[in-house]
Amino acid sequence: MFNDILLFLKSVTFIDYVFFFTVVFLIVLVVSLIYFIKINEEVIESDEKLNDPDNLRAIASSIKNEPKEPITFTSYEQEQEEKAIISYDELLSNTGEFQLNYVDEEQKGDLSVKKIDLNNLINGAVKTDPPKIEVHLISLKREEEFLQALKELQRSLN
Repeated sequence: MFNDILLFLKSVTFIDYVFFFTVVFLIVLVVSLIYFIKINEEVIESDEKLNDPDNLRAIASSIKNEPKEPITFTSYEQEQEEKAIISYDELLSNTGEFQLNYVDEEQKGDLSVKKIDLNNLINGAVKTDPPKIEVHLISLKREEEFLQALKELQRSLN
């Protein structure tokens, strides 16, 4: 059997060897080219999914619609809460009930400088409602225009 293989290899000419290795090289080249094309298609598909605003809207709406679950303590956390000097609930309920006593107040431009009464640091304060802050949102059309401008800027930078 080895003699037959050896006889076959001796009968093959140099041109046959060149032709054989050229065909093998071309097959490897075509397979690697197909592999790289498949990889690039997957990258393009994933980029399209990221740029899809409808997908982002669906995610945002599902987050908003998801019910918020109450915080559940583990046994260790519950034990620490019970042993604490001041519990988390007490801390939240006492927030804003005390104020520092000030002796003097000066205005220096936009800055307000207050002198603290060190003898009488804290006094009980009346709880006040937090100030209401007006939030101005831009319209959906202007927001979409802004996002388009950002995408164009990103494309031009790439």
